[in-house]
Amino acid sequence: MTKQRTPLDSNDVDQIKLQNSTMTKNAETTLESIFPMMQHIARWLIHSGVGYTDFAAALKPIFYAQALTELERIKQNKTDSAVSLLSGLHRKDVNTFKQQTNQTLETPNFAISVPARVISRWIALDLPHQIPISGSENSFEDLVRYISTEKHPRSILLELQRLGVVIQNGSDVILQQNSFTPDNQMQESKALFSANLTDHLAAGIDNFISDKPFTHLEQALHVEKLTPESVEALKQLSLELWQDMAKQLLHSAIEYCEKDQDQENAKFQFRFGVYQYDKEINLQVPYTYKEK
Repeated sequence: MTKQRTPLDSNDVDQIKLQNSTMTKNAETTLESIFPMMQHIARWLIHSGVGYTDFAAALKPIFYAQALTELERIKQNKTDSAVSLLSGLHRKDVNTFKQQTNQTLETPNFAISVPARVISRWIALDLPHQIPISGSENSFEDLVRYISTEKHPRSILLELQRLGVVIQNGSDVILQQNSFTPDNQMQESKALFSANLTDHLAAGIDNFISDKPFTHLEQALHVEKLTPESVEALKQLSLELWQDMAKQLLHSAIEYCEKDQDQENAKFQFRFGVYQYDKEINLQVPYTYKEK
């Protein structure tokens, strides 16, 4: 039985306006929090040849979709007036998007590619960096066929070679790196970065606006007043710790995937990620580390 919605009359619109006016401080602090992120987004966009006008136009359908989601959450009717009020879009834009019923406004959820899953299993099984293409239990062909019976191992090998992840040496395949990270100018790398950053943002924002007290793990370690040598040492330690942890997680993830195979409620995805960043800073006040 579905709950009937009443039309959104002038009183409802006034109520939304009242709610928005009482959240002015929240809106201001949210914008202040987003500004540092947008510096880097704008840098990437301009570097890639995307200007403000194109970016603003691309944001319109996103604001439209999120306004609909918010109206759904607060159980209000999705009139053009309400959508326009929440999204800040002109009513003619709202009407245009509403008419585009044959287009989806959501980003499609692409499955993890077979090449990426092959490399993940290679690492999770702790196989040597050089394995035979065929002829043994832990061959490259064996890895591919475990992941997919629809993709030919040769086509997967050629794709991984194109991405620079593996090379072929005679009858062997050599893993060039410990993760599926294509060249940073390739579309695959941009897609991976976008997926990682999207889920990172979703985790943090869910923690702010969710009704639950704790939703997702979202933490970072921040250290200042370091020499370049200390930064390099910490970078190396971070990489080593991540590689060890990634192997352990992959082992468990593969076990859970096999256990959950063909389960009716196996409809969820899980992402765990890390990042590392360092830069030179100008401390505003004298700074001395003191042990407690």
